[in-house]
Amino acid sequence: MKVKKQQTRANTQKVRDLFEFHYNQIFFNKWMNKFEIGNLNYQQIEYIMKKFWKDGTIACSRPVGIPNNLGIDLGEDVVIFTPYAPQNVFNIYDYPTQAMPINTRGVKFISQKALNIDKDIVIGFCQKNHKSIYSLIECKLKELVDLEMTIRMNIKTQKIPFVAVTSPENKEAMEDLMEGIENDEPIIFTTLEESEKAKALVSGVPYTIDKLEQMRQKVEDDINTILGCSNVGIAEKKEHLIVDEVQANDQAIQSSNDDFLDMVQEFFGRIEKVFGYKVTISLKHDAQEMENDTQMEYNEDGEEE
Repeated sequence: MKVKKQQTRANTQKVRDLFEFHYNQIFFNKWMNKFEIGNLNYQQIEYIMKKFWKDGTIACSRPVGIPNNLGIDLGEDVVIFTPYAPQNVFNIYDYPTQAMPINTRGVKFISQKALNIDKDIVIGFCQKNHKSIYSLIECKLKELVDLEMTIRMNIKTQKIPFVAVTSPENKEAMEDLMEGIENDEPIIFTTLEESEKAKALVSGVPYTIDKLEQMRQKVEDDINTILGCSNVGIAEKKEHLIVDEVQANDQAIQSSNDDFLDMVQEFFGRIEKVFGYKVTISLKHDAQEMENDTQMEYNEDGEEE
């Protein structure tokens, strides 16, 4: 019995882990597809976005040991992106003044010494709080998984079978009765004596899956809003929202997008200032486009026309 309980707990934890992985990948993919970044190759772009998702920060520096005075076109590799370790040197604003690139692959063209920030190396963030994107939604993601597990448990309780209790004497008659129910017969004939002897047991578990699903959709909408992704019409159909509610949701999405875009633009701006290499960035799906995709016509009362 103890082994069986341990197996059940392990299976439950495995399902929870799968739900968490599922939603983590959904929101990760949305983040990775958020920006249109120009003048970098696809590997650099993916690396930067992954680091913002996991760490919230990344550094940019020049490769060393590669002669750049021979007219060689280094392409996008004129600058490289790496993790970094701030050195224990700060200015009066508590900002590090030196950082060392972290050479995760042991290559020869990454500097092995501390570099001066905003002179030899540029560090950038995707949020004002300098935290990762995942940390921004982690709490809500855990809540989403909890709701999925609760829905799963409720579905299982709804699967408790209908139990008919009878005596050996009228077992055959009750089997005929249950067969009629199984076959969806509108009228079933039985004797009064048999009906009085039979007892039915049901689980008595209330049906709450629809309410839990609404809660789950609301939490998913909240995460999408935090990430600056369109979500009107998921938890609530847009025709049920008044104009002010739609506009407030659009503004929240736009605000999230502005926060991310401003920080990354600032990072790329410093790269251009320090290294003379321009990197462009814009939202792949502008907030106005998202609004147009979901926009409906409303009358003055906020109802759909």
